[in-house]
Amino acid sequence: MASRIPGIYLIIASLDHPCRISTRSLSFSLKPGFYFYCGSAINSLAPRINRHFKREKKHHWHIDFLLDKAEILAIAPYIVADNALEHELAKLLSETDGVTGIPGFGAGDCDCDTHLFHADSLCIEGVFKRLFARQIEKTVKILRKRYLGIKTPVEKFRKPWELLVSCIISLRTKDEVTGPAAARLFKAAPGPKELMALQEEKIEKLIFPAGFYKTKARNLKKVAEIIHTEYQDTVPDDKNKLMALPNVGIKTANLVLADGFGHFEICVDTHVHRISNRLGWIRTRTPEESEKALKPLLPESVIREVNGLMVKHGQNICKPLKTMCDKCPISSLCLTGIANEIYSS
Repeated sequence: MASRIPGIYLIIASLDHPCRISTRSLSFSLKPGFYFYCGSAINSLAPRINRHFKREKKHHWHIDFLLDKAEILAIAPYIVADNALEHELAKLLSETDGVTGIPGFGAGDCDCDTHLFHADSLCIEGVFKRLFARQIEKTVKILRKRYLGIKTPVEKFRKPWELLVSCIISLRTKDEVTGPAAARLFKAAPGPKELMALQEEKIEKLIFPAGFYKTKARNLKKVAEIIHTEYQDTVPDDKNKLMALPNVGIKTANLVLADGFGHFEICVDTHVHRISNRLGWIRTRTPEESEKALKPLLPESVIREVNGLMVKHGQNICKPLKTMCDKCPISSLCLTGIANEIYSS
């Protein structure tokens, strides 16, 4: 069944002499150089690529006529569920310096000007990375629309201090508990100075029934004391200093830096880890590995949104044990979703 996995691909070929090729309906004059062709396979990527390497074949597509004359240097596969990214790849190539499109080649069934491009050199380094960024941005755009107006308890707080405290309360605690607990605490103690003045028993009562509320009360009081005495009531804008605070790990630190200070950081919890792997963005085993893999991968335009959107998506549709692929707005962009469709058909 693996041969039925869909995807798009980029053929890189070289032509060492000028020539004219005639397809069934069009004729093209081609000069020496490198040629890049965007193709797609709905459910059989591997056989399609193998077919292009064969010389003995029926001429079904424009690319067949070119490959009779040119030498294939490589075929780069890109496994995706949404084959419309073939057109995104063509668009990216058209925007690449030094690359020129061959009008009308292989684009009779879409709105692209062409799927074939010429260059004097192999100047397309990074094009697949840019394509992947486009896919991520498209996914985030769909999720943003789906969860418009829905906020997690932590997202309701925007100030660094509020984010820090609400994140600590949220650990191993349900959303419906976190929001009210944080709100009660901020009403009684809006800042570090006020919080450090409260008795631990009072803090416990305010954040109850948050999980491990006794431990959290003790740690929250310590955090308030440190920020008041060492940082003059200002949450530090520094990852190492944040992680040195009691009960603050890399997830909380990254969320405070991203949402509170506008840094390009990604907070990777179990939802982000699970969904980004299901989408095929990464292949990792732990949230810690996912954080390292995702940070250089995610475009700056969306990196700060990913955590909040995936938390909502993970709680509502892409659940740990029972996925609801039939109701998922990004199933066409998800490798797990398309694999389920293929294998159940």
